[in-house]
Amino acid sequence: MSKKLFVRIGSNPTNDMVIDGIDSFHMELFRDTEGNVFVSDLNTQSGTRVNSRKLDDYIQLNENDKVYLAETILFDWKKILKQFDGKDSSTNQSKQTPKAEPKVARYNQKSAKRDYMEIALIYGAILAMIFLISLWF
Repeated sequence: MSKKLFVRIGSNPTNDMVIDGIDSFHMELFRDTEGNVFVSDLNTQSGTRVNSRKLDDYIQLNENDKVYLAETILFDWKKILKQFDGKDSSTNQSKQTPKAEPKVARYNQKSAKRDYMEIALIYGAILAMIFLISLWF
């Protein structure tokens, strides 16, 4: 049984780990009590990749997986887990407890595209109504 661990990473100083050159709240690294490690992208502009796959939500990491932040920064997740294992969780309990296990990205590309299409349809309907009203008068 492993110790549960949660680490938020980004350029904002409120993160558990601060890295310059990435989004303010870039990703979360989570380990459950069985020792399974997950990583999730927090809907970043610059992206998170595991091996060659761009993350839209979360993924369970395997021993040989490589994690890249902002396309080019190799993130040594095994080293980070070891580093945070040694920290006393009682001094920073709020940061050690995730809001969700694991946290899924808030927005993915497919839902964003669908939302834009819905907005375009609504604006189109409004313009059509304005056009019809202008013909009436």
